[in-house]
Amino acid sequence: MCGRMSHAGITWTELVGWMDGLRPAAADPDLRYNVPPTEMIPIIRRDGDALVGDFARWGLIPHWHRTPLADWKANTINARVESVATAASYRDAYRRARCVVPASGYFEWQTADGSKQPYYIHPAGNAPALLFAGLWSAVALPDYEGLTCTVLTEPARTALDAIHDRMPVIIDPDGARTWLDGCEIGAVPRLPVAGLTWHAVPSAVGAVRNQGPELIEPIE
Repeated sequence: MCGRMSHAGITWTELVGWMDGLRPAAADPDLRYNVPPTEMIPIIRRDGDALVGDFARWGLIPHWHRTPLADWKANTINARVESVATAASYRDAYRRARCVVPASGYFEWQTADGSKQPYYIHPAGNAPALLFAGLWSAVALPDYEGLTCTVLTEPARTALDAIHDRMPVIIDPDGARTWLDGCEIGAVPRLPVAGLTWHAVPSAVGAVRNQGPELIEPIE
């Protein structure tokens, strides 16, 4: 799964320099070290032939939903690759509303001996962000009008499976274009695990009210 991410200094300027032809959003993502679902997060999507930066509420609401947000009970922050093409909540977006979700990293919790240890997973090199395959929707509800999104997940690859059994679908800029161009998810190239690094972080990240760079620093 992917239920918490960070935006530790992501800027559209860096992303534009990394992804040719990207048209940035009007404002940079807020500096946040502990971003939970339902928050507004940056996305990259197609607008005709152009790539555009935008913001969407994390937790996809299908375009056909019309009643208030509180009426939507499904947990749609993540879409499983195994069912994303056919599940009612995602199949329309899978066909025509794909996006990429940039993040400086994400958190996952390893369960051992009855306790949970959070880990921070982030780029191993100088990449300005991780790129997650995602879907978006545009909704007009009584209490929210705008974009919503979800992050695709898949079985964790070797090494990361020691932390959790699932992980986001992480891609590089070339893979991002392949995904946005409509390729089936199974054929989209993934970022190699060698492009990632991770370390244990303080348990304080478990409380969404907590913010600050100490949440992504290794514990001693």
